[in-house]
Amino acid sequence: MSVLNIASNSNVSDITVLDFEYAPAVEFNLFPEIRELCNKAGWNHIRIEYDRCNPSGIASRVLENLPPDAKRLFVDISGMSRLLIVQLIVGLLELDTTAPSISILYTEAISYPPTESEAHTKLESHANDSAAILSFISAGVYDLAIVPELSSVNINRAPVRLIAFPSFNPTQLLSAKSIVQPAKTTFIHGIPPNPELQWRTNAIRTLNQITDEIESQNIKICTLDYSACLKKLLLLYDEWAEFYNLVVSPTGSKMQTVAVGIFRSFVSDVQIVYPTPLRFTSPTAHTHGAKQVYVLDLDEFRKLRNSYECSADVDHIENCK
Repeated sequence: MSVLNIASNSNVSDITVLDFEYAPAVEFNLFPEIRELCNKAGWNHIRIEYDRCNPSGIASRVLENLPPDAKRLFVDISGMSRLLIVQLIVGLLELDTTAPSISILYTEAISYPPTESEAHTKLESHANDSAAILSFISAGVYDLAIVPELSSVNINRAPVRLIAFPSFNPTQLLSAKSIVQPAKTTFIHGIPPNPELQWRTNAIRTLNQITDEIESQNIKICTLDYSACLKKLLLLYDEWAEFYNLVVSPTGSKMQTVAVGIFRSFVSDVQIVYPTPLRFTSPTAHTHGAKQVYVLDLDEFRKLRNSYECSADVDHIENCK
């Protein structure tokens, strides 16, 4: 709601708000509040269903609902499905330069559950009882979503290398590995920019039972620094794409997921898979408050994509950041 409240206080009237209604329904979403705010501000309000169990083609439906005279499109990813983030970025960056300008908005939260003591207690219970159910923000996996628009155009008989972002839902990583069956795995561990939250990196690593075994690769990247993540993805592609089919499972931070979307926009022979959460915990177990809003304009990436063949040219993309 943070971005919508900022916009409503600016007294801008010519706005169309598109929001996504998840199916299966997520009962905690604030649809009545959004509808009331839009009505009060005199904004056009369009709701689009996003079926998390059948999510393909969503970017096309968004484009169909854009006003024909739209000049600028803001994509607020703060509460958005990570697969949806990748789908939208890939679909929007495929547009030519006559399309509306595109900006990503992200609101940093004030607090990020679980607390360190809560995580420690659950990890201890899991250590004493391997059957203990660990439920943080989400739990379980419905299925491994593979949508046509994010599928690889060049699957060969090479072994698979999985690039995974471990999370507080360990079944996501387990599901991706069990279905993809990678020969090698690269783990990208998120480091929160706030030092008081950096315990989360090791907690997630412990939760997912990740060690420094030879067949894996462990990389640490700031959760907020999309550019560092994008650069690392390009370097990994440069290093491994000749020898492996690369599969990326974007379950990291929201800004790391933005990096995955930009990366996939330029490199079409990478497969995106997403372990769709089975259920979500109550709102009290989610992030709280609004600390700072970040804006990332994507127009330069779109111009670059329209200027060059789709390839992982690290130098060109690095110059675009």
